[in-house]
Amino acid sequence: MKKKMVSMVVAAAMITASASSAMVQAEASEKVTISILCDLERANVGTGGLDTGFYAALDEWTEAHPEVEISLESMNQTDYQTKITSLGAANDMPDLFMLKGSWTKNFVENGWIKDITDNLDADPEWKDGYIAGGFDSATYDGRIYGVPRESLATGLVFYNSDMWAEIGYEEFPSTWTELLDAVEKFKEAGIVPFVMGNKANWPAESCWLSTLGDRFTGSEWTHSIINGEGAAFTDEEFVAALTCFQELAEAGAFNEDINSLDDVEQNTVYFNKTAAAIVNGTWFFATVDSSAPDDVKAATKLALLPSVEGGADANTVSGGPAWFFSVSNNEMDETKTELVMDLLKYVSDEHQADVSASTGIITAWANPTYDDSNVPALFNDYNELMKTTTVVPIYDATMDAALIETMNTGLQSLLIGEITPEELAENIQFEYEMAQ
Repeated sequence: MKKKMVSMVVAAAMITASASSAMVQAEASEKVTISILCDLERANVGTGGLDTGFYAALDEWTEAHPEVEISLESMNQTDYQTKITSLGAANDMPDLFMLKGSWTKNFVENGWIKDITDNLDADPEWKDGYIAGGFDSATYDGRIYGVPRESLATGLVFYNSDMWAEIGYEEFPSTWTELLDAVEKFKEAGIVPFVMGNKANWPAESCWLSTLGDRFTGSEWTHSIINGEGAAFTDEEFVAALTCFQELAEAGAFNEDINSLDDVEQNTVYFNKTAAAIVNGTWFFATVDSSAPDDVKAATKLALLPSVEGGADANTVSGGPAWFFSVSNNEMDETKTELVMDLLKYVSDEHQADVSASTGIITAWANPTYDDSNVPALFNDYNELMKTTTVVPIYDATMDAALIETMNTGLQSLLIGEITPEELAENIQFEYEMAQ
């Protein structure tokens, strides 16, 4: 009798355990999974401003939504750009991802990306919270496909003022003639004037040519290119910009390993004082603040690329929103769609922007809240500089992706003398006409 009762008790316990396990599995299976692929890495929290703001907002949102499981994969920007297009081609897009402005047309035409215009229009407080023109590069045929994640300036000169003073420049050169003179003096001293890590091929275009090109063409030409209104890359003024860039390289302005050094390794060269300057973007504020030796941090100042003889306005810098948070066109039920859109809003509005601004990131959210006494000094210097500086388009945020790839790979060849400015201009123009 006792054995039978024991058997019954054991059987009942097994049934109860099985039922409990089934309930746990059911609860787990009821969770909504949202997949995210991004170029923002948790390892950079505390050193990378936007990374810090994004993960702060993501973690807050996740904690408030226990019914959601986040499946996140992150990587550096170079690897990300390769992976996201591969996933699109394989029809395996993540739910939430990062869109580069120049990809918008391609992603829309391939059906990889969700039109979020109606979602934004239904929430004007969210939509109107961004800077003027914030959605421009993520807009196609009047419809919006991404929310701006930051507002960049990509063509800023960061220079070690102590090193420049040693060769006779108390301030950064204001003319191209003075700049070439400084290049020669640094070469004589065995110092690289400007370090550039162009292994990933975008820095030469995004950080240099988008601003240097404007010195020759002016922004009306650029807008004519973007809008297909008659300008051409073979125009004399753009070829002159390419020629100037190549001549700067031939004069010895850059490191010899320009195409094998990457955009992270270049920072170390500047921090080691092997190079006297680096042309970089606003994301570099937080990097200098967290990673530069104290003497380099104290000596680092901001400037603009100099004017060129007979050129356009020199008080310009390439900038504006270049990257966006976007949602894929994956099939989702109503519940998941609402959750994904709510997450999109949370990681792009003031919840992310306030933290990002506090670490020195120029946000696309128009009025973030932060303590300007606690931000990197370069952040406040930038805000002062921009009072007299006009933002002009970043090429790779506003032009067709295939065209940009031709430009970027061509610049790698141009800067080591393997192609002429005229040849590169013709190659870019061919891609431009193909995309029309």
